[in-house]
Amino acid sequence: MPNVGFTTRLRRAVEALAPDPRLSPVATVGGSLYSPVYRSGKYTWAKVMDSDGLFVSRRAIHSDQGAATKVRSFLLLGVIIQSEDSTSQTKPNPIGKASLGHISNGIWINTTDGRLRLDRIQVVFVLPKGASAKRRAKFETAKRNVQNAADMMPDAITLEVDRGISQAALGERILGEVRPFLVGRGRPRGS
Repeated sequence: MPNVGFTTRLRRAVEALAPDPRLSPVATVGGSLYSPVYRSGKYTWAKVMDSDGLFVSRRAIHSDQGAATKVRSFLLLGVIIQSEDSTSQTKPNPIGKASLGHISNGIWINTTDGRLRLDRIQVVFVLPKGASAKRRAKFETAKRNVQNAADMMPDAITLEVDRGISQAALGERILGEVRPFLVGRGRPRGS
């Protein structure tokens, strides 16, 4: 396989994992994220950003207090994958991405069933290490900015990987991080 750019390899790794119905039982249409905003006396859609990968799962809410009905209820959880190969040279960039869960009208995604709101999200910053000596200072800046953003926001994590990691190995690393949030037992990691 020819050497492809890191972000392209990341997208392909996410696409290879997406057919697993436990990871993405909701068929999404693209990785764009939206939120309704109030403008000129009405709500309209605003595109928040494009993600480099998106996993969505439905987590059942089990009967307990207040469950007067037999209708099953679900939370729609989303993992937003962001490549930080070249985009975190300034502090506002990763802080804005890490704070997606705090947008007042929520984050919405396009699905085959229409536009749906994610009840909980986790942002995974994937940062490739192993920059050349010439780019080492830029890498350290990006690493610091991404880690600071992940430390400030409870729903963001950093995943540092080798720059030359294979697509399959990258997929396995991502899977190890997102599976507990999407389908794991008990509380999702980061909760």
